[in-house]
Amino acid sequence: MLCFRNIVTAFLFYEDQVLLMKRGEDREIAPGYWFGVGGHIEPEEINNPYRAIYREILEETGISSEKVSNFSLKYIVYNRDVDRNEIIVNHIFFGNLDSKEFVDSDEGKLFWVDKEDVLEKEFHPIIKIILASYFKNKRQEILLGVVGSEEPYTWWYPL
Repeated sequence: MLCFRNIVTAFLFYEDQVLLMKRGEDREIAPGYWFGVGGHIEPEEINNPYRAIYREILEETGISSEKVSNFSLKYIVYNRDVDRNEIIVNHIFFGNLDSKEFVDSDEGKLFWVDKEDVLEKEFHPIIKIILASYFKNKRQEILLGVVGSEEPYTWWYPL
């Protein structure tokens, strides 16, 4: 049976740096890859991805919602994982922080990375496409993306 996995991801900025997480090599999903912070949307959060991402930010960094500014949903991406027979729906947010302070979690190791060096990291291909798009365009509207099944590419549609 085909299932849906709903997740949230945040990329948080302090000046010209981005807070990134390098996932542990022991993680079941995307071991060793770089990501923003985030995770699964809980059942009671399914209609409110903002609630889910603020919870995930707090759990993974110790940063409360009051310390995040200019925070908004910029991308919603649909991707099919054939091996797991699921469709992943990722709500991707961007925002700013007023300090560089954070607390590590057991999800992975957090690092401040200079914006100019971010795209050199090893990301899931769609995450790299999203970051490149955001750095280039910084669009105001939300973009809906569907990931193609061949080489990594995405069809974008403004919402």
